[in-house]
Amino acid sequence: MRDPFAPDFFETPVAPEPPTPVEPVQPVQPVPSFPHRPARSMAAAMLAAGLVVGSVAGGAIGAVLVSHRPSGNSANALATVAPGVAAPAPSPGSFAAIYQQTKDGVVTITTSISPGGARSFSQAEGSGIVVDKQGDILTNAHVVAGASQVRVTFSNGHTVSGQVKGVDQSADLAVVLVSVSQDQLHPLAKGNSDTLQVGDTALAIGAPFGLQGTFTAGIISGLNRGTTAPNGRALTGMIQTDAPINPGNSGGALLDGQGQLIGINDSIQSPVEGNVGVGFAIPINRATTLLPSLEKGVAIQHPWLGISGQTLTAGTADQLGLSEKSGVLVIQVVPGGPSAKAGLQADGQASANDDVITAIDGHAITTIEELTQYLDTKKVGDRVTLSVTRNGQHISVGVTLGNFQAQPSATP
Repeated sequence: MRDPFAPDFFETPVAPEPPTPVEPVQPVQPVPSFPHRPARSMAAAMLAAGLVVGSVAGGAIGAVLVSHRPSGNSANALATVAPGVAAPAPSPGSFAAIYQQTKDGVVTITTSISPGGARSFSQAEGSGIVVDKQGDILTNAHVVAGASQVRVTFSNGHTVSGQVKGVDQSADLAVVLVSVSQDQLHPLAKGNSDTLQVGDTALAIGAPFGLQGTFTAGIISGLNRGTTAPNGRALTGMIQTDAPINPGNSGGALLDGQGQLIGINDSIQSPVEGNVGVGFAIPINRATTLLPSLEKGVAIQHPWLGISGQTLTAGTADQLGLSEKSGVLVIQVVPGGPSAKAGLQADGQASANDDVITAIDGHAITTIEELTQYLDTKKVGDRVTLSVTRNGQHISVGVTLGNFQAQPSATP
C-alpha cells in the first residue's frame, strides 16, 4: 500500500519522492489501493508499503479551498446570531459539552519544508495534542517530517514556534515542544485504549484541510487493525473508526464518549482519496509508553526479524503445493538481517521452497498480524524460537532480534 505522506497545502510544488520500503514483517499480497495518511498532501510523496497512509489533498497541488455560499433570496441565507446574544450552554455530557471541554487541548501544526534550499519551500498542516503543562505536544512523525520550521496554533488563535524534541518513525509519533505560559496549555485527560469495544463512541478533533477545531463523531469500527508506519514498519493494534478524518487531522485527538483521549488520528484508507469512513488511530496506551523517550529525544528501538512475508491461506498453499496450510509464508529474507543470520530461507517470491513460520516461542501463528503483535512484546536483543516448516520438514530456528532497519525501496 502506498503512502504519500505529503502536505495538505503547498505554496510551491514539491516533486514526489520515491516510495520507501515495506516493513520486514509485512504482507506482500495485494491490498486495497489508495490508503492515505491524512496529515499532509499528495505531492512530496514519501511512501509506505502496507495497509495505510499518507495524505490526500483535495485537488491539484497549489489548489485553493473554495467556500461555497448559498445564493438566492434571504430565505436561503445562512442564519446569524444577533450581536450581544450569547449561545446557550451545552447540555452536560452532550457532544457539544465534550467539544467545549476538550477543544483547547488540540492544536494546529504548520510546518515549512525547504526541499530545494532557501529559495524553495512549501507548507503543510496537521494537528497535535497537548499532553502536559510543560509544553509537550504529541503528534504524528509524518506531520513534522522534513520540517525546517514548526508553528503551533492554539484554539484561541495564538501561534508560537515549536521545536521537534523527539521522533519515532517506526511508531509514527513525535513530540513538539512549545514555550508558552501554563495557562495556555490544556492537557487532555487520557482514557484507556485497552478497554475499547467495537461500537463505542469515537470523537475526533483536528484541522482537516486547515479548518482548525473541526469536530466529528462516529464509533469504534474495529480494533487491532494493521497499518504501516512512514518508514515501512508494520503497525499493529490500531483503532479503526468511522468518525470522519481527512488530510490535516493527522496528529489530532480521538476521544471516547467521556471526552478522554483514546488515540492519535493517523491515517485513512480510501479508494477515492477522501474520507469514506475508514480511519485509523494509534492507541493512547501505546503512545504513553513511548512518550518519556520522545520527550527526552531518545532514539527508540523496535524488535525486528528482517523478513517480508504474507499470511498463508489454504488456497495459496494448494497453489504452491505446500503441506502447511496456515502460518506466515516467508517471501524474502533481508540480507544481513537477524533471520538471514539464523538461516531462514526464501526465494524472493512465493514458492514451494519458502519457509513457513507456524509458531514463535511455542505460540501458534496463523497471520502476519499475530507474528508482529508478538514481536512488539519483545525487545531488541531478545532471542526467539521460530517453528518453521521447510520442504515438508518441521524445524526450529533461533533468531536474535535486531533493531528495525528501513530497507531500500527495491527490497520489499
